[in-house]
Amino acid sequence: MKSATRTGCTAMVAALGIGLSIVVVGPAHAAPSTPSWDDVRAAKADAADAQQTVDELSSRLQSLQDTADAAQVVEMQAGQAYAVAASEQQQAKDTLDDLTAQSKRAAQRAKESAGQVAGLMVELSRTGGGNISTSMLVDSSDSKDLLYRVGTMSQLSERSATALAQAQADQNTVDALAAQQSSATTALAKATAASERALDAANSAASSAQTRVQQEQSKQAEVLAQLAFLKGTSVDVETAYWNAQQAQRSETQLAAETTGGRSSGSNTSNSPSSNTPSGGTSPSANQPSANQPSSNQPSANQPSSNQPSSNQPSSNQPSTSQPSNPAPAPAPKPAPAPKPAPAPAPAPTPVQSSPSKAAGAIAYARAQIGDAYVFGGAGPNVWDCSGLVMMAYGSQGVATGGHNVVWQYNHFQSIGRLVPLSQRQPGDILFYSSNGSVSGAYHDSIYTGGGMMVEAANPQRGVLERAIWTPSQLLPYVARPTGSL
Repeated sequence: MKSATRTGCTAMVAALGIGLSIVVVGPAHAAPSTPSWDDVRAAKADAADAQQTVDELSSRLQSLQDTADAAQVVEMQAGQAYAVAASEQQQAKDTLDDLTAQSKRAAQRAKESAGQVAGLMVELSRTGGGNISTSMLVDSSDSKDLLYRVGTMSQLSERSATALAQAQADQNTVDALAAQQSSATTALAKATAASERALDAANSAASSAQTRVQQEQSKQAEVLAQLAFLKGTSVDVETAYWNAQQAQRSETQLAAETTGGRSSGSNTSNSPSSNTPSGGTSPSANQPSANQPSSNQPSANQPSSNQPSSNQPSSNQPSTSQPSNPAPAPAPKPAPAPKPAPAPAPAPTPVQSSPSKAAGAIAYARAQIGDAYVFGGAGPNVWDCSGLVMMAYGSQGVATGGHNVVWQYNHFQSIGRLVPLSQRQPGDILFYSSNGSVSGAYHDSIYTGGGMMVEAANPQRGVLERAIWTPSQLLPYVARPTGSL
């Protein structure tokens, strides 16, 4: 029974997206030892011991989570390195394809202009023009040779000289494009080799991670089973509770990050309060009192207590001026004026009933949950992180700037679509960085609200929606591809 339960727990943990990831590089942080099943059974008999053991297990679960989250960075960085290499390879291929097409068109133009020169030479030879001879046309090995021979002539008509100049220019274009094609071919070969090396490195990181991932899943599954036993609940309940705790914890950490110094300036100090409430009920209920919402909740509550008092006096003052009839007289005139204005307002109602582009992108990404993660994947059934973001917004007709994290961040920065992390809204793109700047960006995801995000995580976990992990590694700006800034 115990073995079957643990196997089921492992599957449940993987399905619900608890943060299990990849191999730990370097010494792992020491995690609290897990109480044995004998300890758990003994603790259940005593309420005080039971609570202490629950606390120990929760601490153990969080430690496993933190270790796994830190470990997955290596794998994601390898994936981003491959995405950049693959993007550069595609650029090199596109350049070569474009040069090849240009070269074909130029060759056709050169052939046609050389034909015009040949026709003029035939015409001149028939009319006895200068030192033109039919043998010049017959002996020429190709159009380029013909142009050279004709160019040595001492006497050419203006028409012939013009045609020759055009033909020579067309041939020079062919020669220049041929040289560019050669360079582009070499560049593509180098980019392809670099892409292959990066893919091998990414696959190697994923492969070495697999054993550790399974170990972490097994440990977390056992802890969840022990918690369920102690509390008299089920693994499903404990898993759902744990995921909700993680989302709330993420929102709390984000509040601390955005108010503690990373989002400096008066512009960002007001925005979190307006946006964190939209994130979710439980996080927003806790954060407000602790951090940001403290500035807004008072503003929501105080107005209700103070404004009424300021409005009632205003209603009493008019009552003192009741004898003056002209005051009530203009009142009816503005009354009809505002009423026709709300009449056209219902027009936005259908717009609200249809999903926004941000909501559409979230829905698209969520529809891929359970799909596999493949380096360089961009659908229809396999994804990497930037591929999922690209296609989710692409489904809404919104460009993201390419298929890697750095390009996507730079694209939105170039078009002025970045906003402070503190002002995040569902549909915004979150960017992870190893060094706090875009140069170290290695992962992105779509924020869904309430401390949650949907992401293509890694080859072990695929696409899932989960609590934001390691908020401290998020860049201080998010991309808002669509909607008001």
